Amino acid sequence: MDAVLCLLVMAGTWFWVVKQRGEWNLWVANLAGAGSSVVTGIVFTLIYGGLIGTSMATQNLDRSLVVFMTSAGVLAGVWMWVANRRQPEHPVARQLLGAVCGFAAGMTTLTFLAVNYFPHT
Repeated sequence: MDAVLCLLVMAGTWFWVVKQRGEWNLWVANLAGAGSSVVTGIVFTLIYGGLIGTSMATQNLDRSLVVFMTSAGVLAGVWMWVANRRQPEHPVARQLLGAVCGFAAGMTTLTFLAVNYFPHT
């Protein structure tokens, strides 16, 4: 039953984000909906587990949320920062360079936090 509630919260979040997409195209809205539904599902599981108790929450779920949110923030932030620079001139080249730099920064952050947050056993 706990998993069904979590899936309903995730589906509701995804639907709401896609419905409220504004000027975004459907592909980007679905991508944003998927990411936000994962975060909402993890937060719901943590809150539900703290209030009622559940077997869904793993031992380091809160740390996983911090690692995921930080890595995604670094990826998006670096991508936007590089894509908004004046060089290179062509907008597609700026987006590609931003994507490569953002992905590299996000993966570096993910690796760094995973090594430091999750001790080896």
